[in-house]
Amino acid sequence: MDSITDTKHHLSIKAVKLITCVLNGKNIDGEGDLLHALYEEKKITRANSIKCRGYASLFDAKTVGDGLPEPRFARIIEVIVPETEADDVFDFIYEKAELGKPGAGVVYMASLLGASSYSLPRDVPQEV
Repeated sequence: MDSITDTKHHLSIKAVKLITCVLNGKNIDGEGDLLHALYEEKKITRANSIKCRGYASLFDAKTVGDGLPEPRFARIIEVIVPETEADDVFDFIYEKAELGKPGAGVVYMASLLGASSYSLPRDVPQEV
């Protein structure tokens, strides 16, 4: 029997949601605090953080001639959470990242078809 049809060795797949948060400007420095809070307070172990550049449509675009505005640094944080906890984690991210302030960023949520769960070994040292 090959591994595709051998269900005994498949990982269980749970209903999950992907929460994506885009932090703008000065708010990107708090990214480590947000990830740490998600791990400590919500026990989130599936997260991704990317630093990137982009053009913010809500900021003043001061350009010369036909040029593009200067790009700004941003941070994208993606978190996979069980569907049953998604609304609570979404609100937690909104509050912790202070996304109610103008220009702080945005957060949105989407359904995923599934994701495999995993846990970290207990003897791995905590990175700060």
